[in-house]
Amino acid sequence: MIINITHRNDKVSPAVKDKIESWLKHSQHRYDIINSAQITIDSIERADAIEATLHTNGKEIYAKTSAPNLFAAIDSLTDKIDRQLAKAKEKMSAKKGGPRHLEPIPEPISEAELEAMALEE
Repeated sequence: MIINITHRNDKVSPAVKDKIESWLKHSQHRYDIINSAQITIDSIERADAIEATLHTNGKEIYAKTSAPNLFAAIDSLTDKIDRQLAKAKEKMSAKKGGPRHLEPIPEPISEAELEAMALEE
């Protein structure tokens, strides 16, 4: 899994990086559908905003949140993403969201049947 964590206004601290990476590894172990993740942190006046884009098998999951504290924002983001991951995994494994089954191919019509149909017309 490819993880890319960026901070628009500052460097990413090791504590924040460890928290995000451990959450992503746990989510990957739990749901097993994440291919890559892009996490962007933005510090605005009195709040920290964080957004995540996760690329999964067949779907892209996006969430954005902000909070006065960066760790509170991360916790809120993880809750949002986990709900979306659970829904995506359930949809993939459910009958409705699973692979589409093709309709059976009709058997070819023989030439004798074609001639009989032509004579009837």
